Amino acid sequence: MLIGRDRPVAQLRARIATTAGGLVLIGGEAGIGKSALVAEVTAGAAVPVVNAACWSGGAPDLWPWRQVVRTLSPGSTALGEPGFALGEAVTSLLTAAAPLVVVVEDLHWADDASLRLLEFVVQHTRHDRVLVLGTYRDGEAGAGLTPLLATAFPVPLTGLDRAGVAELVREVTGFSPGEDTVDVISRRSGGNPFFVEQLARLWQGGSALGSIPPGARAVVERRLSRLPAATVDVLRTAALLGGEFTAPLLAAVTGTGPAALDAAVAARLVVELPGDRYAFVHDLVRESLHNGLDAAARHAAVVRAAEADPTLAVLPTERAAHALAAGTALPPGDVVRQLVAAAEDAAGRLAPAEAARHYRHALDRVPADALDRHAALGVELGSALHSAGDFDGSRNALRTAMAAARRTGDPAVLARTALTLLLLDKRGPVEADQEAFIQHAHARLGGGDHAAPPAGRPHRLDPAARELSDSAVELARRTGDGDELEFALLSRLASVWGLGTAAERLAVTDELLTLTGQPARVAPWRIGALLELGDPRYLAEHRAFTAAAGSGPAAHRHDAAVTETLVAAFTGRFDDARAAADTARELGEQPHFDRDHLWGLQRWSIALRQGRTGEAVGLLAGLRADPPAFLPLLEGMSAVAAGDLPGALSRLAELSVAGDDIPRWLAPLWLRLRAETAALSGDPGLCAAVREQVAPFSGQWAVTATVVVDGPVDGWLARLDAAEGEWDAAVGRWSTVVAAADRLGALPWAVEARDGLAAALTARGGPGDDAAAESLRAAASRIAHDCGMSPASPPTFRFTGEVWELGFGGRTAHLPDAKGLRDLHTLLGQPGRDIPAVRLAGGARPPGADPVLDERARAAYRRRLAELDSDIEAATGRGADERAAGLDRERQALLDELRTATGLGGRPRRLGDDAERARKAVTNRIHDTLRRLDSQHPELARHLRESVTTGTACRYQPATPLSWRR
Repeated sequence: MLIGRDRPVAQLRARIATTAGGLVLIGGEAGIGKSALVAEVTAGAAVPVVNAACWSGGAPDLWPWRQVVRTLSPGSTALGEPGFALGEAVTSLLTAAAPLVVVVEDLHWADDASLRLLEFVVQHTRHDRVLVLGTYRDGEAGAGLTPLLATAFPVPLTGLDRAGVAELVREVTGFSPGEDTVDVISRRSGGNPFFVEQLARLWQGGSALGSIPPGARAVVERRLSRLPAATVDVLRTAALLGGEFTAPLLAAVTGTGPAALDAAVAARLVVELPGDRYAFVHDLVRESLHNGLDAAARHAAVVRAAEADPTLAVLPTERAAHALAAGTALPPGDVVRQLVAAAEDAAGRLAPAEAARHYRHALDRVPADALDRHAALGVELGSALHSAGDFDGSRNALRTAMAAARRTGDPAVLARTALTLLLLDKRGPVEADQEAFIQHAHARLGGGDHAAPPAGRPHRLDPAARELSDSAVELARRTGDGDELEFALLSRLASVWGLGTAAERLAVTDELLTLTGQPARVAPWRIGALLELGDPRYLAEHRAFTAAAGSGPAAHRHDAAVTETLVAAFTGRFDDARAAADTARELGEQPHFDRDHLWGLQRWSIALRQGRTGEAVGLLAGLRADPPAFLPLLEGMSAVAAGDLPGALSRLAELSVAGDDIPRWLAPLWLRLRAETAALSGDPGLCAAVREQVAPFSGQWAVTATVVVDGPVDGWLARLDAAEGEWDAAVGRWSTVVAAADRLGALPWAVEARDGLAAALTARGGPGDDAAAESLRAAASRIAHDCGMSPASPPTFRFTGEVWELGFGGRTAHLPDAKGLRDLHTLLGQPGRDIPAVRLAGGARPPGADPVLDERARAAYRRRLAELDSDIEAATGRGADERAAGLDRERQALLDELRTATGLGGRPRRLGDDAERARKAVTNRIHDTLRRLDSQHPELARHLRESVTTGTACRYQPATPLSWRR
C-alpha cells in the first residue's frame, strides 16, 4: 500500500478501470513518489501497460516513443515517417493495441519532437481508449510542456503529512519513531518520501538527524547545478536567514532584487509566500546550501542591514544569532550589544531562560578588565536565572557580579547591583553575601545605619532600598544617563510601594512617562495608584493600556491581563475577571510572581468578592501543594467571610507572631484581615488597637501588590464603628463608601456599602432610618443581581457543635454556647407559639405546697441572727475589727437565705413558685444574650428585641415571617 497517496491512487485506478483515453500528468519534485504512484496503479491492471522514460543526456530524439513502438511492434518503421505521417503511424499503432495505458516518465527531460508527438497522440486517441500517464518534475519543466499542462488531467504530489512520515519511518526501519523524531524528519524532509527514507535510515543507524544523507545531498546538488551561479549565491545568503525569509531583507544584504529568486522558484527549491516572503521547500535544500559555506561575512552583513533599516523587522534573537555567527567579522562591542538587546527582548516575552543564555554569551565576550560591564551583565544574568528557577546558577552569577561591582567602587554600579538584589523575588532567606553587599553599597552611598536583617526577613532592608533608589536617581540625573534614570525610578516605585504612598508613586510614574514616552512601562503602577487614591481616571488609563498591549510584547500582554483581572473584579465583571486571570496564567511566568500563586490569589479574590465562599476555600486547597507566603492571610480572610471567628482569630494570632516578617507588598491584605477580624470579634481592645493602625489611611483604597483590591479603608473603619456600637460614625463612613464606590463604578463595594449602611441605620433606629435602610437593601439587591453576586445567605441560628453560627442581614457572627441562645433557638423554631418559660428552663418540677424553709428552721435563723448581733457589738467594743467583719459576713449570708425563702408580705415562699423562678431565669438569660449581640451582631439583636416577648410564656413573632436555617 502506497503511504499517504490514497486519493491519487483512487483517481488513477478509476481512469484505468474505465479505460478512458486522455492524458494524466503527475507532477512533483524529485523523490516525491511519482514513479511509485505509477507503479502502484498499473500493477495488476486489467489492460496492457507500456512503459517508457525520457533521458537527460545524449538520448536521440523521440527516445520515449522508440521504447513504446519497440514494445508494441518490434521492427516497425513508424518512427521513420516524416511530419504528419509520423503522428498518424504512431496513433494507428496505439489504437490497434487499445485498450492501452502508456506510461512516459520524466517528461521534463523530453525533447521537443517527443512532446509534439505526445500532443498529437493525445489529441487523436482521446476517444480510442488510449490513456497516457506522464510524470515530470514541476521545478524543471520546460516551455514545451506548457500546452500539454493546459489540456491534461493534473495530479500534483506534495510532501507527506506527519502521520504519513511516521508510517513511512516505521515501514523503513521497523521501529516506531517518537514525536520529536517525527517532527525533525518532517521539517527537514518537507515530507518528501525519498528524503524521509534517507533520514529514517540515518536515525535507524544511530546517526544524527542534523546531518545530510549522501543520497539526499546528491539530489539537491544536482538540482542546484542547473541554476545560474548568481542565483545560487543569493540562495546561499538566503539559507543563512532561515527556513523562511523576506525579499526586502535578502535584497538589503545581497544588493539584488526579487528577480534573483525567479529561477529558484521555477526550480521548486523555494516557494513564494504572501507578504514578500519566501521559504525553502525543506531544510535539506537550505542546509545543502549552507554546508561548507564561509558565512561570517554574510552574517555580519545581515546584522548591519537589520540595524540600518528597522523596517526589515529582524527579530532581536535573530540578530543576536547572526552576530554570534559573524564572530570576528563584527567588533566585539557590536556582538555584545546585539546579545543584550536579544536578552531584554526575551525578558519582555517572559522567556527568562532564553534571556539568561543571551546574557551568558554577552558576558563571555566582555573584556576581563571591563568590570562595570561584568557587574551589570552579571547581575542581569543572575536575575534572569532566578526568574527561570535556576537559583544555584543565579547565586553564582550574582556573586561574580557583586565581586566586580566591589572592585569598581563606582557608586552607580554599586547602587544598580544592590537594587537589583533587593528587587529579586525573595522566596527564601536573604543570602548572607547579598545582604552584606547591600549594606556595603548602602554605606558607600552615604546611607544611614540599618541593623542587618535576620535571615528570612528581606523586607527589613526596605529602608536601605529606598535610600539606595534615591541615591541612584540622584546619580543618574547628575550624569544624564537616561537608561540608568529609568532603572532608578522603577526601583523607587518598588521601594516605596505601600499604603499611603500612592501620590508619591503617581508622581514617579509621571516622570517615567516623560522620560520614556512609553505608557505601557508604568501602566500597572499608575492604575493601581489611581485606584488607591479613588481617582476615576484609572478606568480610562486601563482601557488605553489594554488596547495598546494587545500588539505589544508578552510582558505587556501579561501585565494587561493581570490588570484586567483587577479592574474587572473591581467593577463587578466577574466572568471577565476569571477569563483574564486564566489568560495571564497561560501567558507565562512574570519575574516577581509565581504564575500559579498569582492566579490563585486573583481567582480567590474574585470568588470571595462575588460571595462564593465555598469556591474561594476550594481554591486555597489548590495552593497548599506549593504554599505561597500569603496563604495564611487568605485562610484568615476566608474564615472572616464565613463568619468563623475562632478560625479568623487563630490565623490572626499565628500571623501576629510573624509580625514584621510579613512582606510590605502584603501589608494591605494583612491590615484588612486585622480590621475585619476585629470587627467580627467586637472586642473593644482589639478594635481600638486596629483602629489606630487603620485610621491614617482613611479616604484611600487598599490594593495588594497591584493585583487585588482589598477595599476602601473607610469600609473597615465603618465595620469597627458598628462593632463598637458607634452607629452615627458607622452611618457617616458607610455613606462615604457608597459615594466613592458609585463614583469609581466599583459595583461589589456599592453592594457591600449599601448593606453596611442599611444595617447601621437599622441599628441606630432614628427617624426615617428604617425606610432608608429598606431602600438601600433593595438597591443593593438589584446591583448584586446585575453583576452576578451570590445572594445573601438565609437567616441562620444554629449550633455547630462548638459555637453558635448567627447570620442575619448579610452579616454572620459566632458566639460560644449559652442558655439564652438555646432559649432563642427554641423560640425561632416555633414562630407565633407561646412556649412556657418552665419548659425553656429545662422542665421545672411540679408545683408543691412545701415551704422552702419550715417554721423551726426560720426560728433557728432568727436565734442565730440575735447571737451574731451581740457578738458583733462585743467584738467592736474590744477593737477586734477582723472578728467583727467575719461575724458580719455570716449575718449577711443568713439574711440572704431568709429573703430567698420569703415572698411578699413576709409570707413563706413555697417550692410551687418554680414557674416564677423559671420566668425570671429565662427572661434574664435572653436579655443577657441580646446585650452580647448588641456588640457582636447589632442587626440581629434589634430584630430579636422587636420580635421576642418574655414572661411565664415566651413567643417569637416577627413582623415578616422568616425561614431560619437552624
